[in-house]
Amino acid sequence: MTGAIDRYITAQVTFWKKQREQLHEPIKSNKLPFITISREYGCNGYQIAEKIVEILNSQNPNPPWAAYNKNLLEKLMQDTGLSSSLIETLTSQARNKLTDMIQTSFSSFPPQVAIHKKLVETIATLALNGHVVLVGRGSTMITKNFSRGFHVRLVAPLNVRVEKISEEMKLSKQDAQKLIAEKTRQREEYMKEFFKIDITDIHNYDLTINDANFSVEETARLIIEAMKVKGYLLT
Repeated sequence: MTGAIDRYITAQVTFWKKQREQLHEPIKSNKLPFITISREYGCNGYQIAEKIVEILNSQNPNPPWAAYNKNLLEKLMQDTGLSSSLIETLTSQARNKLTDMIQTSFSSFPPQVAIHKKLVETIATLALNGHVVLVGRGSTMITKNFSRGFHVRLVAPLNVRVEKISEEMKLSKQDAQKLIAEKTRQREEYMKEFFKIDITDIHNYDLTINDANFSVEETARLIIEAMKVKGYLLT
């Protein structure tokens, strides 16, 4: 699994670096669109991101789309070589934007939030390159002021999420409900501590979808069609 993750990330970083080196004239940072997906615990997330990438890449975009979840983001953060290479993919204009954002966001935080700072830097860099689907990790709030970002919130009734978690993790429904409550509390506290926002506020998102009413592919296509309406994707 680790080898596959390495190859996945390295291939995209290499592509971005090559693309930047081939530019003969300055381009505006954040030219390409990106997607963030926030979800209630127990909803589909990365599966939908992967389906979006599969559908969009069938049209041979340049550069290809890629999906990032917790595991991929942590790999990027932990690997110094990959992390440095990722920063190098940005144009000077985009790097300045990233530097300004980091300085503004962390001026009032103590040094021990270095891990959070690294997460913000990684997510912001991916979004500035564009053609990525970012799942969770505060990606919506980190990139909310970036242009051409499309932010999605996935929700579902509690009983549906309990059933899903119970089945997937082989838990009793009672234990599944306790786990959902604990994960929800942790996520909400994290977002309030570092971003000062309510993650459940629908005004933070462009599109909110009831995950219980659509299949993974249907949800992916809904998001893609909404982006076309916004003019972020070609029709």
